[in-house]
Amino acid sequence: MGTVKTFAVLLSAALLPALAGCSVPLQTSGSERAIALYRESLGPRGSLSVRHDESTRREVEPRQTSAPDAAPRVLTVEDAVTLAKKNSARLSALEAGAATAEADVAAANKHKNPELRISQIRLNQFVEGEPQIRTAVRFSPDRPGEVDADVAEARAAQAEAQAEARAEAITIEADVRWLFDDVALIDAEIAAARAVAEARRALAAQMKNRLAAAEATSIDEAMAELAAVEAESDLAEQQAHRREVLGELLDRIGLEPGASVEVVGEPPLAWPPPDLPSEQALVEEALRRRPEVAIAAARIDAADARAYAERARRFPWFSFVELGYQFTPGALPTPGTLTGLAWTFQAGVELPIFDTNRAGTAAAGAAKTSSARALAAEVEGVAREVRARLREVEAASALVTEFRSRALPAAAQAGAASKRALEGRNVDVVEALSVDAQRVKVELRLLGLVRRYRTAVSELRRAVGGRLPAAAPRGAR
Repeated sequence: MGTVKTFAVLLSAALLPALAGCSVPLQTSGSERAIALYRESLGPRGSLSVRHDESTRREVEPRQTSAPDAAPRVLTVEDAVTLAKKNSARLSALEAGAATAEADVAAANKHKNPELRISQIRLNQFVEGEPQIRTAVRFSPDRPGEVDADVAEARAAQAEAQAEARAEAITIEADVRWLFDDVALIDAEIAAARAVAEARRALAAQMKNRLAAAEATSIDEAMAELAAVEAESDLAEQQAHRREVLGELLDRIGLEPGASVEVVGEPPLAWPPPDLPSEQALVEEALRRRPEVAIAAARIDAADARAYAERARRFPWFSFVELGYQFTPGALPTPGTLTGLAWTFQAGVELPIFDTNRAGTAAAGAAKTSSARALAAEVEGVAREVRARLREVEAASALVTEFRSRALPAAAQAGAASKRALEGRNVDVVEALSVDAQRVKVELRLLGLVRRYRTAVSELRRAVGGRLPAAAPRGAR
């Protein structure tokens, strides 16, 4: 009895690990999985929020500093676009869907397997000990164009999945490039606001001195102080706006919002800007890049292949082809008996009598026509959108050029005259502030027009589907 108990204990000890390995693991809730993914996605910048002691933080900081993905000191727009695409979970999911669709294309390119059939001819022969067994291999041939149509439809689905990923990549690149432009524009606005604040603070100090020397009234001093406070408030507002935009940019590329990064972009006030490509070059580049065009073209191929397959269904075709052999196991050929005559052949032919597939053929033809017209509509829509965005860019560029040629010299002259008058004490503070306000309004108006131009360029990039191609040399146009 003791031996039996000992054996039972050993058997239980041996089976418990196996049974534990075969058990179903406990499933976590959807919210717990989402929170775990969120914490994992935070990486170095979110790890501080889940640490509970200073020692852990000190242990992690050296690893963050030496990590290859540490925040770069200088950030260019190309680097930011690459990092933003790498950091996008949605783009990663869409690319995984495109890879799945690519695997579906290979799965669609398949033929039906043959069937091995073994049958007993007569039961009484099997009972009497002289069975005659028949073996056969049956094939079910695919109709002409059927596999090609399945493959073409799978490729259309693949093109659609790839186009969705491409559209997301285009959106990410356009957003990042616009954030770079926005930061550069805000920097220019901050520079202008800082110059205004410094000038008005100097004017306020001068008014205090003049008030102390009884050369100005308290109203003049109060007006100058209010103007200085207003200018400083505008400067602080622009700086806060820059922190918001820069924080959004760093969040897009996966860096900590407070990271020390120098954004290097194109100077917004550099004028004239680089020449744009011709309208034809922009439209053709958009037709190469835009995902809608790729989807429409793939649907045409799928509709064409399906139309051919549907037309083939209107004609007779083999439902199966079977080749077999009938033999008696263990029976030797008797003298005078011809051998090799036990081969059998069968075939089934589907006759389109009751269903001629006229409706399926008509539907496939209509789908082919519809897909061809859909491609033409996409081409027209893309070309029209590019032309509209290009007109906006050209109009904004003309406005900036004309404004710079007429307003900037007048603003510079007014600023110099106002400064000389204030230094010579030949004008009161109200007139000085009025002239200065007009000069600032001109500068801000110029920045507004430049922002309009850069916004139009950003929309043109979206319409083209990425970075604008290089313009052809003037002599080659």
